[in-house]
Amino acid sequence: MSDPVAVLRAFGEAVVRGEPAVAASLFTLDATYEEPPVPMLRGRAALLDFLTDFADRHTDVRFTISRAFANSAQTHLASEWRFAYTRTEDGTQRVYEGMSIVELGADGLMASWRGISALL
Repeated sequence: MSDPVAVLRAFGEAVVRGEPAVAASLFTLDATYEEPPVPMLRGRAALLDFLTDFADRHTDVRFTISRAFANSAQTHLASEWRFAYTRTEDGTQRVYEGMSIVELGADGLMASWRGISALL
């Protein structure tokens, strides 16, 4: 994929469907993912582990992009989004709003995700 917004949408859709392998495949092999309080993740394998664990423990997942802007070279993306889910363990519902800066590699996959979010 070469459209950063399309990559972000595909990522969100995969997370919503509970498909961690699909979501992880949208990152480069050596990608980094930073979104406190989650410790920095390095590499697609670490992202797959994280996303698999999330999918195993949550339902009713929603990811809505409020705004997303790519630069003219289609290598960087700034986005605002809302992320919501229910924990299967105790039924707790969480809703976050956040922002991310995503850098894409030459292959059009996400190479770097730097984000921040707040619990509503």
